[in-house]
Formats: sequence, structure tokens, C-alpha cells
Amino acid sequence: MGSSGSKLPQSELERLSAETNYTEAEIAQWYKGFISDCPSGYMTIADYQRVCESFFPNGISENFSRFVFNSFNLDENASLNFENFIKYMSLMSRGSVEEKQRWAFHLRDVDHTGEIHKDKLRMIDDAVFTMIADHVPLPDDEDTSAKRTEKVFALMETDDYGNISLEAFKQGCNADKDITKALNLYDTVQLKG
Repeated sequence: MGSSGSKLPQSELERLSAETNYTEAEIAQWYKGFISDCPSGYMTIADYQRVCESFFPNGISENFSRFVFNSFNLDENASLNFENFIKYMSLMSRGSVEEKQRWAFHLRDVDHTGEIHKDKLRMIDDAVFTMIADHVPLPDDEDTSAKRTEKVFALMETDDYGNISLEAFKQGCNADKDITKALNLYDTVQLKG
């Protein structure tokens, strides 16, 4: 599914539509944009960073991009092909709350240990803050990455070692309207016509 052409075969459109929450027409439109931005048929971390910078032009997206890419199942070239890209976009924009929670947990489980460690969450929060701080108004109890990390850890149940499990993370997400709102941020992603 590289850059063999500007259109996907009908069989691929049908398969991807069945495997995502997008129609065949939406997938065709996403593919056109993907190939325009990534003519090789693969999105690199630098490509993803440019996308983030287009949304947050005054922010620094390098670290956030690296964490997001770490959460994806990448091919051997550390890049994202269109199939994986459209599946992640479908999950983030139209996935169920539980699917989004699972992905958000995986993003924060930097070491892929099945737990969120406070120092790793702080790294993610730092990356988010350097990207969005000037663009998004934040409540006083979350206006720094340190405050946000502390708030999340206070909200969520931790194990004996101070780590958060997937189940505790999902329960904490369900209990906090701001986390739920953040998980639904991509619900408003619109295709450029």
C-alpha cells in the first residue's frame, strides 16, 4: 500500500471501510491527502511533526511526535503506512471511549510495561505542554505539566509502587470530564474538501 498510484483499488477501499469507521469515499479522500503529504506512501516522524505544527504553529511538537510514534505499531522503517494511519485516525476520531482510553494509556505507557509510571507521564505532559500551552486555555490546577501530572495521579488509583494500571486509568478517565473531553478532541477532525 505504498505510492503505486493516487487511488486505492476498490478492494482496498472496501476492506479498509470494513475495518474502520470511515466510508469508502472518506478513505479515498484521506488517501489522496496522505499521498500528497507523503508521496513515498509512508509517514515518518518528521511528517507527523509537520502535521502537529500546522495545528499548533507556536508550539514545539518534536517530543510529542516522538511519543505518538512510539505508541504506534510501526513497520521496520519506523514509519506509518496508509493502512495503519487510517486505522489510527479512525480510532482517534470515531473509536469508542474504551478504544480511545486504551490508546491514551498505551501512549503514556512509554516503556510498554503495562503500567504508567509518574516520571513517564510527566515526560508526556511536558511534551504536550510545549506544544499546546500557548493555544489552549488551562484551569489553574492544570496550568503546568507538573500540576497536570499530580492531578492525574491523585485522581487515579495506583498500585503499591505508585503506578497506574490500564483498568485504573480507564476508571480515572471515566471519573474526570476533562479527560473524557480530551479523548474526544479528534472527534472534530474534518476532511479537507
